[in-house]
Amino acid sequence: MAQGAASEDPVASELLGREFATAVVMFHEAVGRLLGLSAVERKCLDVLRRLGPVTAGTIGEHTGLTTGAVTGLMDRLEKAGYVERGRDPHDRRKVVVRLLPNERMDALLATAIGPFADEMTTMAAKYSDAERRTIADWVRGTTDVLVANTQRILNLDQP
Repeated sequence: MAQGAASEDPVASELLGREFATAVVMFHEAVGRLLGLSAVERKCLDVLRRLGPVTAGTIGEHTGLTTGAVTGLMDRLEKAGYVERGRDPHDRRKVVVRLLPNERMDALLATAIGPFADEMTTMAAKYSDAERRTIADWVRGTTDVLVANTQRILNLDQP
């Protein structure tokens, strides 16, 4: 596809978006598989890595998943030895999920994500500060739309 084709042709733009979304999903599925996890399980670990110990509800807020779906994910991740649940030290009524140290996971992620991060840094360097701000704005907006629509779709199954 020619570089300017996506902006000139709505069909090409839609296809580019679909290709991008597929590439992202498949990348995370491959990384998850490397760890013996699904893409969703792997990304929930990423949420925990970013946020620290949090409740299932907080994970749901950051992923768009229902609390019930998050509970099932945490059951599987706890059984696999990636997380543990415990009482919140500040509010003993709450249960928080904590990522467990895992040298094997860290080494595999470094092998999988390190080269990707390097290539993304090289690619981003081609853009001006203003262009990077525009790209970041688009990514933030797209993320918000994706999270909201994930929640909307999950609620379609709710009575």
